Amino acid sequence: RLVRRTVGCMIENAKWIAATEEEQAPCIEKKFSVGNVRSAILDITGLGYFYAEINGKNVTDDLFNPVFSDYRVRSLNNLLYPIADRMTHRVYFCRFNVADLLNDGDNVLSVYLGNGWYRQTKRTAEGHLEFGDKLIARFSLRYVDEQGNEHEILSDGTEVWRRTEVTENNLFYGETQDLRVLVKTPEYGNVTVEDDFETAFTQQTCPAERVIRTIAPRLIGQSGKKRVYDAGETVSGRVRLRACGNGGDTVTVNHSERIDKDGTLDVNSSGGDILNDRGERQLQSVRYVLDGTDRELYPKFCKQAFRYFEVEGNADIVSVEVIHTDLPERTTFECGNGILNWLYTAYKRTQLINMHDGFPSDCPHRERLGYTGDGQITASAAMTMFDCEAFYRKWIRDICDCQNIDNGHVQHTAPFYGGGGGPVGWGGAVVQVPYAFYMHYGDKSLVQEALPHIAKWVDYIVSRTDNGLVCREENGGWCLGDWATLNVVIPQEFVNTTLFICMLDKAAFLAEEIGRRDLANRFSELQKQYRESVTNAFFDDETGSFAGGVQGADAFALAAGLGDRRTLDNLVVKYTEDCRFDTGFIGTYVLVEQLIAHGRVDVAFDLLSATKKGSFGYLKRLGETTIWEYLDTKWCSHAHPMFGAVAEFLPKTLLGFPDKERTNEVVLQPRFPRKLRYAEGSALYDGKPVEVRWKRTKNTIRYSVFVTYGLNVNVVYDGKTTMLNAGENELTIQLKDDKNE
Repeated sequence: RLVRRTVGCMIENAKWIAATEEEQAPCIEKKFSVGNVRSAILDITGLGYFYAEINGKNVTDDLFNPVFSDYRVRSLNNLLYPIADRMTHRVYFCRFNVADLLNDGDNVLSVYLGNGWYRQTKRTAEGHLEFGDKLIARFSLRYVDEQGNEHEILSDGTEVWRRTEVTENNLFYGETQDLRVLVKTPEYGNVTVEDDFETAFTQQTCPAERVIRTIAPRLIGQSGKKRVYDAGETVSGRVRLRACGNGGDTVTVNHSERIDKDGTLDVNSSGGDILNDRGERQLQSVRYVLDGTDRELYPKFCKQAFRYFEVEGNADIVSVEVIHTDLPERTTFECGNGILNWLYTAYKRTQLINMHDGFPSDCPHRERLGYTGDGQITASAAMTMFDCEAFYRKWIRDICDCQNIDNGHVQHTAPFYGGGGGPVGWGGAVVQVPYAFYMHYGDKSLVQEALPHIAKWVDYIVSRTDNGLVCREENGGWCLGDWATLNVVIPQEFVNTTLFICMLDKAAFLAEEIGRRDLANRFSELQKQYRESVTNAFFDDETGSFAGGVQGADAFALAAGLGDRRTLDNLVVKYTEDCRFDTGFIGTYVLVEQLIAHGRVDVAFDLLSATKKGSFGYLKRLGETTIWEYLDTKWCSHAHPMFGAVAEFLPKTLLGFPDKERTNEVVLQPRFPRKLRYAEGSALYDGKPVEVRWKRTKNTIRYSVFVTYGLNVNVVYDGKTTMLNAGENELTIQLKDDKNE
């Protein structure tokens, strides 16, 4: 057997079973008999998605299991660029306590399968990347009878399968259901036993996707049998209908995040402008063929991302169901600036609707991929806003699994599914995400797991260096620096090398934290070498700027510990005179971060609250509810969280909340931009809330903090530390300089 064993994994004793290759959504059934049971555990997986019932009752309300992973070896010859990396393969299984669902006597386990990521054959923008040609399931049901004897029921090839009403399903294109199948007598076929393949079975512990809330959409237009609705915000999820037309009648639902002036859907920004290799447009469409029965209808194996949707046919709207990973919020924020409030809310919404299948995606419709660039830049922001420790623990494993076993190359997407990127702004996720994870959760065991991958990646980047600069990645592949400016002029070598210096600094810190001083020293020595190379190649001694100061170049230099006072002054002058972002998504974060880190809080928050085209205020003025892929053009995705990563500075800087949250020792270090009159919010530490609110009166801040019993909270401002008591605390803070806090 080629299966790698996992301790305590019951599912390894079972076999992979399948229906025919033609079936896109079969139901596999296992009949079995039991006596009275004391306990029963079901280990189960299905590729791509599955949901399961025992005796007609759902095993769980969780949706879209199992989470996405690099399931098995597959051909990478059809990608848009050459890659021959060897990766680690993993299949997640779910574990359920099912004793309450079992009958004394005969039982039936029904496993419904959908294509998911495993057999996604329609979208070809990244190439053909399906893992297998059949949907497969595997399960083990272990129960203990009243006498204390253990029994195991396995998928073994004795099962049968039947067709379901789902005749087509695809992540990117939608779903078709023929409900007439439900009123026919089912015909059963025998399953086939499929070959094992090399993989690591791992229990799924990250939070699942669920219906989080519902929305009552508003009818905004009608033409004949077509009706257009507005959900009021861009969401990920599905439209639930009720229909009772004649048998053979059809109902179609189409989705988009934009609407044209004539009231029709504009599907291009959400993927409608993309053609596959058969010339088909990538449309988010769900089609139902009715059977004459009054039914509630919704897609079973796909989810859409949309604000607007069009319904054609005889059906009533029940609701819009918002679906994403269930991640509780851990911070709140509000202030006296409407644009900053919009940024905070829009980022949270955009991030949540991109949390699916156990990874953070770039967008929830066009590509839906776990880009390591987008994901690393937003990781700390997501951890600031949400309780997502288990979610990112899984994604860090994806990043490491998709690292080339041979040379340490880290992919641009994790789980790997094609996609462009660059050596450090993307591959550096193997450092940045574990670093953010450690800063928030303090888990040294994860650092120990990640550090060998980090060290191997550092060796890889060193091998991609010429003349002391990081200048290439894989032959024939991508090598981006920053991204998502309209015209990228900042040199790729400069961006990648300064980012590499930053990653080396974080890698050295992580190594030091777990006692690997040898690695810490090595990373620090490399930093010195690369700093010298960047200075020699890009520093202008006459002006004090790097790479001409274009598109946040001086901020990249400051982040890498380079430059002098003039470098900061040049940066401040540039972004004071033209108060908008000309940077890509990496440069935007670095720019705001460095302005705050160097005490120029006013400039940073003037940028964040600017209203020019290419700013967050511009998006707010247009009535957007999520953050765009490009801040200055509407033609691409309207639901990319990457630019919104800067939202983490709102509760952290304006309220003073620190990253480390698994602690009862909290040090608040607030900053007070001169144009902001008040701010308030809360954050959880050790699961207990700290609430902060402040109000400005001329040069004085009235700063109030509510401390939950069991937390030790201090406030640090202007070098002075004030210890707080449990309950309500009131402080008066005298500002140093009202012109520049």
